[in-house]
Amino acid sequence: MKGSTKRWLADFSDNQRLLLAWPYRRDVWRDNALPAREVIAELARQVSHYTPVTLLVHPDYQGSVPKKLYDCCSVIVERYDDIWLRDTLPLWFSKKRQTSGIVFQFDGWGGVQSAVECDRALASQLSLKLERSLSVCDLVTEGGTFTHNGQGTWLVGLSSIIQRNPSLSKEVIKNKLNDCFSGESLFFFEGALTADETQGHMDNMALFLNENTLIYALTKDENHPDYKTCKRLAELIELLPDSIQKVAVPLPKPLRPTRIERESLEQLQTSLNRTEELPLLCSYINVLQTDTLVVVPEFGLPEDTIALSIIREVLPEKRVLSVPARELVLGGGGLHCISHNLAGLSDNQTLTA
Repeated sequence: MKGSTKRWLADFSDNQRLLLAWPYRRDVWRDNALPAREVIAELARQVSHYTPVTLLVHPDYQGSVPKKLYDCCSVIVERYDDIWLRDTLPLWFSKKRQTSGIVFQFDGWGGVQSAVECDRALASQLSLKLERSLSVCDLVTEGGTFTHNGQGTWLVGLSSIIQRNPSLSKEVIKNKLNDCFSGESLFFFEGALTADETQGHMDNMALFLNENTLIYALTKDENHPDYKTCKRLAELIELLPDSIQKVAVPLPKPLRPTRIERESLEQLQTSLNRTEELPLLCSYINVLQTDTLVVVPEFGLPEDTIALSIIREVLPEKRVLSVPARELVLGGGGLHCISHNLAGLSDNQTLTA
């Protein structure tokens, strides 16, 4: 890692616990968040067979958590604005046997959500519980903008960072990130998938599954709205070290929500107006992963089985599952977005309230 004294901890690092959060927002999750809660509950149950799980629960909604869920995961009561933990919690690194984090300024994805005060405080609250130091970068961005292999190679979604920091030039942003991740090799990509509410998060386009394996979204359909973006992304990925296996996974065309899926949402001023016209991004890159497990999203599409087969083939040593994820994309994200990997935990370290 070019002599770096830090070791950045990837999603698949050893000795970890997976963090999820309990949905409650009626302006993001339909039917008072009941369908989304069913997805999270089932996900927690399945993942807990392979990786310890901790569930964040807002104090106003403790009573909505099924008692049986306490059998498969620990629970922390904490205030948060929404369940997108990938974006609001720190990137972790290890230095001199101590695990620390870095977090960015958060503005609700450039205005997608305006109720963000609790999410802004969540990283520091978690770091206190873990007794970990936390530094703050002055750039506005989110964790889903980055993917790295724990060995010094990073892909960075530059477009969303530019959008969040309009007063800074592209070169200033790059310099700040190179300073932040000193000693690492950063590969910047400018572009976004058409249905991506984040304006270019990398975890919808490319994601490292281990030190030597990267999956990325690709379509060969020239009529696909993301054909040109995927082509440019593939060209950048070819510049990564030869030691990295680059695996293309099909990208379906964006879907549309149904009237029933939208009619029970409360249209408030605190969140993006989610109408039937707002397209749904269905990316198989947006997986949940730990050191032992990968969970691939299902969208009820023919590509579901193809994507699952590809990922199973490149990860024969891991358990690879699939779960329905349409409910998550209705809220604007995916499996990677809702999950956070707490790597670098000691054998006897737990996360408690």
